[in-house]
Amino acid sequence: MKAATRSLTLPGWTILGAVTCLFLIGLATIYVTDTHVRPGHDGPYNAKKQLIFMAGGVVAGAFVLRIGYRRIGRHAYAIFLAVLVLLIPLLIARMTHTTFGGLIPSRRNAYRWIQLPVFQLQPSEFMKIAYILALAWYLRYRRNYRRFGGLVRPLLASAIPLMLILRQPDLGTCMIMLPVLFIMLFLAGAKSSHLAIILAIALAAAPLAWAQIHRYQRLRIAAVLLQSDSLREAIAKSPHDRYAFLASKRDAVEWAASSGYQLLASKTAIGSGGVFGHGWGRGPYVERQFLPDRHNDLIFAVIAHQWGMIGCLVVLAAYAAIIVAGAVIASQTREPFGRLLAVGVIALLATQITINIGMAVGLMPITGMNLPFVSYGGSSLLSNFLACALLISVSQRRPYLLSRRPFDFMPRRVRRLIYDAEVCAEE
Repeated sequence: MKAATRSLTLPGWTILGAVTCLFLIGLATIYVTDTHVRPGHDGPYNAKKQLIFMAGGVVAGAFVLRIGYRRIGRHAYAIFLAVLVLLIPLLIARMTHTTFGGLIPSRRNAYRWIQLPVFQLQPSEFMKIAYILALAWYLRYRRNYRRFGGLVRPLLASAIPLMLILRQPDLGTCMIMLPVLFIMLFLAGAKSSHLAIILAIALAAAPLAWAQIHRYQRLRIAAVLLQSDSLREAIAKSPHDRYAFLASKRDAVEWAASSGYQLLASKTAIGSGGVFGHGWGRGPYVERQFLPDRHNDLIFAVIAHQWGMIGCLVVLAAYAAIIVAGAVIASQTREPFGRLLAVGVIALLATQITINIGMAVGLMPITGMNLPFVSYGGSSLLSNFLACALLISVSQRRPYLLSRRPFDFMPRRVRRLIYDAEVCAEE
């Protein structure tokens, strides 16, 4: 029985196959994408680095599968605190505008990375995994979140990393973590009425948050609305500063060449791909520097440009396979921590996929978010491999419980005794 838990289950094989497909598509796209990060054509150089990151992700994933998700769960709070500590130097660097001798490099006035000898570590990427682990561990045997006051602690614990990440600034990661929190709370048993109240409070506070974010961040969000010709015309012809909270007249007039340039270029690249695309390494948006950040944030547009609608459908089918396999794992898992962990990973991947593709097609603001397993980036690739390894580990090691279904709210002491007995039996 113990040896059988080491083999991949059917959902595990499905996830592994889909991840492999996505990585190969991303690698082929990165290989032909010149970003001018290095002199000359740097696509092959970036593809080589991506292969090294993939090898590191495979090793890290195998380590997770070897240990098992429940042993990792015992240290969920420690992992969360460790990653939280890594975010603090980034905040200090951002507030003091110093790089600490190159240890914390600045890109476009953002301080998100820690320079290591091998690669640049982005702690916010690993915070997503640590956050899901800690939240799932906290919720597994509790019932106080059934009361409105019981939601205060997870909300406050979520606010700390969110504020640190937002100050870097990294709006994209914050946009991921909030849906993950609400989905996990809802599926853990929190009352929908309580969550609706919290959401209403957040919407009421949105104008205050809008006033606090930087102007370039407001323009990124407003760029989605400024796709409307009638809105831009109304702003440009308004006799008063009626739309000053959204954009200035100059912003509206110069939108296509400034805040809306990436969005327009991305949509044009997708549309010009047609059904079958221009072919691998071909097309103006591959051969020319018309599309910024095309090797990471907007790589979906390059895929559509090269392989057309067929390539997009393959990518979407691979993601659908991962989400469906994850849903199967969550539905078949009765152990509370494993079930919540699986739900959190599914929510994380689904949210990130939705936002990234939404950015590429003009439905979401361009906030700097990678497409899982496809975009270039070491920290993102490693964190996504860890997330899928945890998901597969839940499928491998879920125990056969003789107790009630999770979140039936039996006494906490009884549930903890059952859980400890299962862990001891596995070991």
